Amino acid sequence: MKVSICLPTLNSVRYLSDRLNSIIGQSYNNWELIVVDSGSIDGTVQMIEDLRIQDDRVRIIQTPPDGIYPNFNRGIKFAKGELVYIATSDDTMATDFLGKMVVALDSNPDCEIAHCPMRVLSADGSVCNDWWREESIFARSTGSLLLEKHKRLAPLDGVLCMLGNNVYSSVTQMLIRKRLFERVGGYMSTWGSLGDFHWNLRAGFVANTIHVPDTWGGWRMHSEQATAGVQLGSRSHQNSIDEMIADVVDRLDLFIGKSDQVEIFGKFVPRARVLRDYLREYGSCRSGLHRRAFMLGQLADGKLVAWKHLGALLRGDSHWVRDSPELVVSWFDDDVLVPLG
Repeated sequence: MKVSICLPTLNSVRYLSDRLNSIIGQSYNNWELIVVDSGSIDGTVQMIEDLRIQDDRVRIIQTPPDGIYPNFNRGIKFAKGELVYIATSDDTMATDFLGKMVVALDSNPDCEIAHCPMRVLSADGSVCNDWWREESIFARSTGSLLLEKHKRLAPLDGVLCMLGNNVYSSVTQMLIRKRLFERVGGYMSTWGSLGDFHWNLRAGFVANTIHVPDTWGGWRMHSEQATAGVQLGSRSHQNSIDEMIADVVDRLDLFIGKSDQVEIFGKFVPRARVLRDYLREYGSCRSGLHRRAFMLGQLADGKLVAWKHLGALLRGDSHWVRDSPELVVSWFDDDVLVPLG
């Protein structure tokens, strides 16, 4: 078995048919489907059982209703495949997703994550505004390589996460070597539906990623999704992000080698923390006057990041804040974005 698809469910029948069709309809068929259900009573289990009777690649496991991340981890634990795909029950993917992502990882054994663009869908499955291509931190750090196959070398994506946002916006975009979970651990429930960020930060410090631009994973936006109650950009959201960053940085020695720690701690983590603090405070200013006052205060304190910001403005670059992920890429002495043609 090459690919293990882990599908957590809890009363998921509304969108489950679309998700199952996206799996059964894959052009690549060397996969197993592990459904981890938490006691659904809406017809979800019957739908899975009907599929299991027709397809012996399907297994279903019943678990307590203790959250989506424990069920992510259970699916990974029972996975027999070398590669893992976490199929959130309300989302979907292109029919060539698995085939192209498997080829990418087979061709690049130094990479532990294959990643592709995200297609944002509405509740009825229609395509929504493509904010991922324009506004995601992945897109803003990648520049002209966004539409090209390329490698992203560790610890780039981990350092980018230090800015306080997910580089990998959704698990639906990722095919992951199972050995990476053994290296950095599973998903944590401590921070509720934001727990993806904690895992992405850990993985981004140690895992090379290959970006596959010619397929997609879908993220359905609707009022019932797990992240619907998260107030992005709120003080509570930012505090949770800060807690996750501190937790990962405090425990880096659990999953990376000491030689790597020296470089990450010594060069990148402190700079990323300073940049995040500056961007967060600058972004919280209520007006242009307040932003100028904040910058002047930072300049007076001798903060290098403020001088870099001022220099960009004097050069006519008014997008310095938005383009800060590109600044992070520039910190690395070697190329960490490697085009593959």
